Amino acid sequence: MLSILAGILLLGVCVFFHELGHFLIGKLMGVKPRVFSIGYGRALFFRRRKSTIYQITAIPLGGYVQFYGDDPSNQKRKVRKGDFFSVGPWRRMALAFGGPLFSILLGFIVVFVLLQTGYRPMDNIVRVDTKSALYKAGLRDGDRIVAVDGNSTPSFDRVIYEVGFAKAETAEATIERGGQVLNFHLPVQRSEPGTPGLFTGARPLSRLTMTEPGPAGVDLKPGDEILKANGQTLYSIEDLIRVLNAQNAETSELDINRPDGKGGFTAVHMTVPLKKVPRVVLRNIVDMQTEKSIPEIFFEEGAGKDFQNVFINGESFSTFKEFHAALAAADLATTKLRIGPVEVKAEVALTHRSQIGIRPAEKHLSGMTQLSFLQQVTLSAGETVFITKSTFVGLWRIIQGKLSFNKSVSGPVKMVAIAAKTVELGWQTYFLLMAQITIILGVMNLLPIPVLDGGHIVFYFIEAVYKPLSFKVQATATRIGMAVMLAMGIYVIGLDIVDVFVNRVFG
Repeated sequence: MLSILAGILLLGVCVFFHELGHFLIGKLMGVKPRVFSIGYGRALFFRRRKSTIYQITAIPLGGYVQFYGDDPSNQKRKVRKGDFFSVGPWRRMALAFGGPLFSILLGFIVVFVLLQTGYRPMDNIVRVDTKSALYKAGLRDGDRIVAVDGNSTPSFDRVIYEVGFAKAETAEATIERGGQVLNFHLPVQRSEPGTPGLFTGARPLSRLTMTEPGPAGVDLKPGDEILKANGQTLYSIEDLIRVLNAQNAETSELDINRPDGKGGFTAVHMTVPLKKVPRVVLRNIVDMQTEKSIPEIFFEEGAGKDFQNVFINGESFSTFKEFHAALAAADLATTKLRIGPVEVKAEVALTHRSQIGIRPAEKHLSGMTQLSFLQQVTLSAGETVFITKSTFVGLWRIIQGKLSFNKSVSGPVKMVAIAAKTVELGWQTYFLLMAQITIILGVMNLLPIPVLDGGHIVFYFIEAVYKPLSFKVQATATRIGMAVMLAMGIYVIGLDIVDVFVNRVFG
């Protein structure tokens, strides 16, 4: 429930800032706001301050600012000072543009504040899955991807973006490796036709960082970065597991970077004891009925209750210790094994895994460390321009038919669901999503469709350079625009409901 509320709050903040732009720019242009509303429909909460009503309504899917005298159909009403039509078309254009401007400005502010609190874009150095198509194409651990299809990629996010909008089935990547510059044609995978390309099989480099104290006898503290184990550099939890289990040792040597409280680190070397965790591995598994092979499965003490799905001579076990002991005492030549409803034969290995007893987090590395105020402003502006540009590019690709509308567009329901999910991934991810959504909201409102800000800007521009369109023409265009937006809104919300609820519940 808290995650859902956080998702609604995110969308609400984006809408509030957008309408605040109309409100403030309108007042600056000399127009008096009559109603400032978050949502539509019946007001749940409202306050009147001077000549303006501020309200929150029952349907929190958008918002609006209503100005005095903004109804062009009431032509008999005498225009008063502060009325919407008491100012010229250029000022009304500024008022209409205020909402998108503030939406994009909010994106800039969010990124800037995140940079102030330690956020840095993920570095463009990658780790590559050896079983992936990217590895087969020549990409290796430690490669720095500096460009894709000729476009600069200073961060991992930019790599994902350029691959996502690659025009062909391969993308030409420029790589820096050991002082050399290499070029590879990387495959662009898509979940289905008409969807953005996926950079599957690679991820940014990360550093193992402690988020809680180590177990008794291990002097690890929150904030410690584990650089090496037994002399080998670590970039992931998988690396740590591999190094600790490479040899049957009782201890492991760790090299740590410990925060010194002054913005730097102190190098610490320590020897830590290893704990042996019992493990059961089922190899060469074959379904007795279909004779099909089943991938290797392992079960480990303290790692869930999947072992309860394994039946030994028809019996299941409530604890891992009982399960392990039963396999150790069984004559596997005559023992009947069943995984769920499937009877299998398999090689059983009773082994163990060495561990320290810690739960480090994978903190992504960044090529940027200390940034000056000017660098933070520049980077925030660059990220804002990047998100704005990518939104326009995505829209153009949809118009061209190169991207599926159904797979590329999200409505308020799906946005709230995505925002709720990001809460579980951390507050930085949550606010990064806010920056993206608010900028997308600003760009979408600039589309030249009547009822949107962009449509109003077109009307006022024509009035400024030629003459006002007749009320009949504006009303007809507005009704058509309203019908199109209403139909599109219902359709997109329907897609959201199917994707968020139906598909995820019923598969």
